[in-house]
Amino acid sequence: MPGARLHWQLVAGPVLLALAWPAYWTVADQYSEDLFLPLWLGYLITVDGLVRLRTGTSLLTGRPRLFLLLFPVSCAFWFCYELYNHVLQNWHYQAHQRHPRLLWDLVQGVLITTVIPVLWETRDFFRSFPRLAGLRGVRLPLTDRGPRIVAAAGLLSLTVPLLLPRQTYPLLWCGFVLLLDPVNLWTGRPSLLGQLAHGRWGELVVLSLAGLTSGFFWEMWNGGSAGYRWVYDTPYVNSWPHLFEMPLPGYLGYPPLAFSAYAVTVLLLPTAADPALA
Repeated sequence: MPGARLHWQLVAGPVLLALAWPAYWTVADQYSEDLFLPLWLGYLITVDGLVRLRTGTSLLTGRPRLFLLLFPVSCAFWFCYELYNHVLQNWHYQAHQRHPRLLWDLVQGVLITTVIPVLWETRDFFRSFPRLAGLRGVRLPLTDRGPRIVAAAGLLSLTVPLLLPRQTYPLLWCGFVLLLDPVNLWTGRPSLLGQLAHGRWGELVVLSLAGLTSGFFWEMWNGGSAGYRWVYDTPYVNSWPHLFEMPLPGYLGYPPLAFSAYAVTVLLLPTAADPALA
């Protein structure tokens, strides 16, 4: 294991977690939402330290400019979901709302700036296991027409839920990756379609694991929050067993969320992905 020593992230991250986690689960006043950001910064710094411990480098220490750029990209990315939720009404916040609704959405965007950094750092952690990152399988047959069909499916997935929100809301979580991954392929950027066409399944697997792992922590910390939390209204699965606030089938949305975050990030920040994956 490269650099098998205690890096500063593995001190600062757990200390921040140790302070923010109990506070997030006990502070119930109107400022409890402000603890969300330091809690997730603690997670980010800790995972970054684990990646550095395993590989000798990390996003925060090796590519700090990219690390910082992920935050505004994440803010814009999640704000799109908040806008969709005005129609879908799949979740709402139980908190002391200090702002008008549109400003509240912007506040959520600031608080959730960690979404893509969390997914990216967690992806890097799973990529530090060579057997996962290098996983190979069957080659996905890819014709010239295939990416066009995928992009059209993405456009439909982003449109139909606005027309039939109660019936088709799960399509939203696949929409951005289906629309944007072909764009990345056409423009020579790394893409999941391109990798699968060469039989490289590692990125898809590590992103799936990153989505599920991040989703578990999002829901666990949300489930114990004393003041700021979100609750779900997910038609057809509300009555299923829950893990924290989320019905179990809802966790299936986290891998596509990670795929979409990957597609958006590679589109806007092409240097974010490993050039070898192109």
